[in-house]
Amino acid sequence: GQLYGDILYFATEALAGWTHSDPRPLYFWGYFVGLNGLWVLVPGLLLLDACHQLATAQRGHDRPRHKAH
Repeated sequence: GQLYGDILYFATEALAGWTHSDPRPLYFWGYFVGLNGLWVLVPGLLLLDACHQLATAQRGHDRPRHKAH
């Protein structure tokens, strides 16, 4: 949910032509992109880790098992 909201936040501002953000480079890159980008980076990394964990678990589940006699 956080990642979806951030994508909407950046996309609506980009579609508006960046009219609502301060054009000064330090503010734009430091605050708008840098600090808000953390809210894209962290959920994105957590999503990638979850996908990796799920794929690993699925591979372990799909491995053929030998029956003990």
